[in-house]
Amino acid sequence: MNDPKPVFNSANSQISIMTYDIECYIGNLPTEVLLFIFSLLSAQDLTACRRVCSRWKMIVDGMSRSDHLWRLHCRRDFRNIYKIARIKARPGVLWFHIYRSLSLWSKLPQARERRDEFAAASGISEEIQNFKILRDGTIGVHKKGAIEYYDIDTLEKSKRSSITGDYLRYTENDDYIIILSYHLHLFIIRKAIQNPKYETNVTFDNVKSFILAKNKVYYVTLEDQIYVCPLEDGGLRERYITNSSDGVMCLGFTDMLHVLTFQRNIYTVVNDNDLHFTCSIDSDSNLLHQLREYNFLERMDWRVYIQWMYVLNHTIPEGPLRDIVVVRVYGDVAFVGSNWGVLRIYYAPYTGDAEFDLFNSEPVKQYNFMERYDCPVLSMCPIIQIDVMEGEAGHTVIVAMPKKIAVLEFTHSFKRTASVAMLPYSDTQKVKVLKIDDH
Repeated sequence: MNDPKPVFNSANSQISIMTYDIECYIGNLPTEVLLFIFSLLSAQDLTACRRVCSRWKMIVDGMSRSDHLWRLHCRRDFRNIYKIARIKARPGVLWFHIYRSLSLWSKLPQARERRDEFAAASGISEEIQNFKILRDGTIGVHKKGAIEYYDIDTLEKSKRSSITGDYLRYTENDDYIIILSYHLHLFIIRKAIQNPKYETNVTFDNVKSFILAKNKVYYVTLEDQIYVCPLEDGGLRERYITNSSDGVMCLGFTDMLHVLTFQRNIYTVVNDNDLHFTCSIDSDSNLLHQLREYNFLERMDWRVYIQWMYVLNHTIPEGPLRDIVVVRVYGDVAFVGSNWGVLRIYYAPYTGDAEFDLFNSEPVKQYNFMERYDCPVLSMCPIIQIDVMEGEAGHTVIVAMPKKIAVLEFTHSFKRTASVAMLPYSDTQKVKVLKIDDH
């Protein structure tokens, strides 16, 4: 590097220093060093770095296949939803794609959309009860006469055999199928036997409700006794936890099990042993916010909720929110299904003090699945379940009604360049090449 040269300034007879432009040599660093530096940055910083120059862009784009890195970004920026998004993502989707899709929910109104449907019910035995998205790209559809499996890409029946029978509730994960019969028998069935000493299935009697959370099944008996059955236990043996004296309405799970009673009390089960009183829902409560905080919304009986609104002298909303059947919260997105086939999608429905509030929020999307020929054959078209799958370029929202399952495909546009776009196009100005200019 040349030394600065003294130059006489005739205007003010002072000596000034004129320096040559000093280039920033970070651009000449080895790729391995840049990769290490980039791995320490946030996803937003990476987006800015890829705009610096073609070399940085190529390096940053190549990092999109690092599942470990993008899993860390998902965990940091979408802590409450990233695990669920991973389990229910389409097959072959990388953690980078999941991060990108989760960051795009705020842009849902600008997304392209396409509608489809499957599993149409042509008789009473095919009436749909609920469904479960499975990791292998299939959907288990619980119908009145059987549990049948469909391929998510083709929406046709998969090769997997159906489970015949009329059941009250059904859920499933990678290792277990859990079914509650109308006779209140709870069946836990192991899908694969890795150890011959393990029990293949177990049955518990007099069960009125259950929840599957963190490889444990929690269930409530008719006597309001709460039990837990650890699924990692080869014996599938239940263990008594506690009893609720004022009646269990539903269970919720965050990092611990929560119990909502018919007396509007909320309890928390600590260490799968002790039942601790947490709070009561009273006239000063924001009901929706409290129910969301303890994860009761999806399992709530909304007829009871409306009764509580009357009892607590709260204002009853008009329109579709007066006839809620199901509320599904997915990160900052809330899906609300009504008795009349109306689906509303909200993004960040919070008040100024960050409390969850659907009644004073406007939906970003609204759909009506009640078709003209339904009337007067059907007086209602209740939306009974809503779930989400993330893909490489957008989201799939699946909506179940007794007569069919609707599929809403949302696809986002990206800024297309010579390589794969890192993140959605934004109005962020292009970052200039780093350069030090001393004059």
